[in-house]
Amino acid sequence: WRQPKTTDEKITWFNYLNNLAYYHLQEGKILEAINFYENSYTYYTQNKKVLANADVVEYNLKPLSNCYTRLGDYERALFLQQATINLLNQEKKIAATASVYGNMAISYRSMGNFLQAQKSVQNGLKSKGLSLQNKILLNNILADILYNNRQFNKANYLIKSNIALQKNITIDNVNQLISAYTTAGEINIALKYFTKADVYFTNALQLSNHYFPNTKQREKANLFTQRGIVKLHQNKLNIAITFFNSTLKILKITHPNGQIIPQKIYGDNRLVEVFELLAKTYQTQNQPNQAFTYIQLALLSADKIRNQFANDITKERLQIYTKQIAETGIEILYNQYQTTHHKNLLKNILDLAEQSKSRTLIDNITRNQQLLATNTNDSLFIKKQIIERAIIYNQKQELENLNNKPTNTEALKFNLALITKQIKQKYPQFSQSNYITKASNNLLQLPNQHIIEYFFGNKAVYCIDIKQQKVINVIKTSQASQLKASLKQFCNTYFYNGPNAMINTPKQFFNASNKVYNTLLNGIKLAKNEPVIIIPDDVLGFISFDGLITTTSYQANIAHWPYLIKSNRISYAYSLNTLNLLKQKTQAKGFTGIFISHQNTNSKALKAVELEVQEIKKIVKGDFIINENINNQTFSNALNNCQVLHIGTHAYLEGKNQEPTIDLGNQKVFLFELANQKSMPALIILSACGTANGVLANAEGIISLSRGFNALGTPATIASLWNVNDAAAATITTSFYQHLLANKTAVKALHLAKIDWLNSSQSSEIYYLPYYWDSLIFMGSQQMLNIKPATNWLWIAGLLFLISLLGAGFYVWFKT
Repeated sequence: WRQPKTTDEKITWFNYLNNLAYYHLQEGKILEAINFYENSYTYYTQNKKVLANADVVEYNLKPLSNCYTRLGDYERALFLQQATINLLNQEKKIAATASVYGNMAISYRSMGNFLQAQKSVQNGLKSKGLSLQNKILLNNILADILYNNRQFNKANYLIKSNIALQKNITIDNVNQLISAYTTAGEINIALKYFTKADVYFTNALQLSNHYFPNTKQREKANLFTQRGIVKLHQNKLNIAITFFNSTLKILKITHPNGQIIPQKIYGDNRLVEVFELLAKTYQTQNQPNQAFTYIQLALLSADKIRNQFANDITKERLQIYTKQIAETGIEILYNQYQTTHHKNLLKNILDLAEQSKSRTLIDNITRNQQLLATNTNDSLFIKKQIIERAIIYNQKQELENLNNKPTNTEALKFNLALITKQIKQKYPQFSQSNYITKASNNLLQLPNQHIIEYFFGNKAVYCIDIKQQKVINVIKTSQASQLKASLKQFCNTYFYNGPNAMINTPKQFFNASNKVYNTLLNGIKLAKNEPVIIIPDDVLGFISFDGLITTTSYQANIAHWPYLIKSNRISYAYSLNTLNLLKQKTQAKGFTGIFISHQNTNSKALKAVELEVQEIKKIVKGDFIINENINNQTFSNALNNCQVLHIGTHAYLEGKNQEPTIDLGNQKVFLFELANQKSMPALIILSACGTANGVLANAEGIISLSRGFNALGTPATIASLWNVNDAAAATITTSFYQHLLANKTAVKALHLAKIDWLNSSQSSEIYYLPYYWDSLIFMGSQQMLNIKPATNWLWIAGLLFLISLLGAGFYVWFKT
């Protein structure tokens, strides 16, 4: 009714929020629990002096960080865990840090950082005044770490020793024993001792029911799931289904008759896991329809988890898991299609592929579009922008190693997440999740072109063939890991390590390229001169299809090689959804070019840039910003105020995270600095080296400068996949602008520019090899571009001279 005023009221309110969170957690509603824990934490930070005696560690920080761990947001969990340790050290409660170190170990273990996880356990074991109970807890966690690191025998020995220490069971230590039994069961499943595993899980469940008859529901659900896994391994499928259904009943998403209530499905890893296991069980029973239903429910729950977080790293980690689930679903649908040939199954395959593709990119694009449509004068947006800029500043300081002082980046990220949540609550459009959108429902909104979408799974690669806005076929290629290795070797050998291998062994390259072509486009019928949109996945993002060889008949004359570009026009997209999202019109007009023709750093001089500038100036009218006139501010202005932006300078990957970076001479622009732009060009041409190349993020694509500009709202980029030949790049981009001014689309202009290179006389035959002409690719959605030709002063001078001659002639004639 009113805000708390007295100290007692404030303490009561703080405890009330924590209690609400706790009860939601006991009911399995983890997202609701997080909401109340976060509100309580925010209230505590605003009233620290009044709440100085409140046990914020035990009743807020620990359970909140545990909630984040359960949902996979380990970065936020680690921030809170470190804050807890700092607070306990300040209060000189050193012994209490042991359990927190254990929680940190769980976070690191879940991230796959087993070394740091074990260090955290060791730090906990060194805590002064360590109790036997905490020692048992830490050794339970260490056994779990060893299990996750596949050191099963070591883990088994440790957990058995730990269980032996726990003889006197009380309400105070029973949790440790339940945890030990659970870990022992998981270890024995890995060792294929299924009967022993079931005994451990049964013991844990009996203890939990005895000591916590009305609570610990989520833990009990997990134990039923684990028993179901045991039965699944023992091929006792009906019993497994019974246990899995018991999990769903405990998590309160079913009717009394066991039927699932879709509206009650919430975001929880336990739910995702049990749905996935039910799908696997029904798949084993050869019931594909049931199996696919549970795959859909697993993805629904996973998306609801994902939609709660702003941290891209967390989203990408969740997306990897989502992709694994999607692959299971695609396999089910593909096998079903082989027998039924129902076309709806193909549409479902497309939906699953899209649901696991470039989702973080889609979130970023959507976020920027929503920001532009929202009143950003709201104080929440201003606070958010300030924090984002502070994070960018800190990240840049860390990346450039300007000092070794620790920054408060993680604290800022945590505060950013809280403000983002407030914005979602205030502006409903920011709470909309993308999981509702089905790509198959939007096919009619896509370009009426031949589209080939790839899904690169752990087991197989699926090629989805879309023509006339319909999915006409799906082609499966098995042994995905071997294919991935061979494609990596192809790219590294012939493109990313320079042109020598291509030059020295042209026939070998010819055959290798043709093998890649036949592997990736086997069964795909491409009509002559047909435009094609390729949606790559995983390692396929490093390949330019233009330069693939289409026939097996080798000939020595490289200029006559049968490249795919000679029969088809290729463009690329990160996903079908990004194509639709990036259709918005750009209001700005005109051309801006940013060029660095010399470097003040140790980077190699770009001699060909001067030629590139001179040639483009002859063709295109616009603003040309060169060398010393370029800085972060002029770069930002250019992004906001032109329709076509050309960037000609060095680009590379920098720092331990391999951040894509643009070199502006005296300054650098990192990918993460390009946030909060008011508008973006319709097309950005990145003629620097490797601007479409970067770090491969599973299920997200290549994290590159090209992708970064798409995330900010640029509908399309032209960027290079590998280190370009300067002269070739200058010639091809010049030819590109000539075709662009002839009212060709950007895709067609780039295609024709490459064809011009292949049809031109070159100083050496090696320049017809794809290394020299095929680096630049078009990525994104097309718009009609409005740039103007440069003023031809020579022609004007000639015309004026002719007019003056005619004038002089008339004057002489008139006088005579």
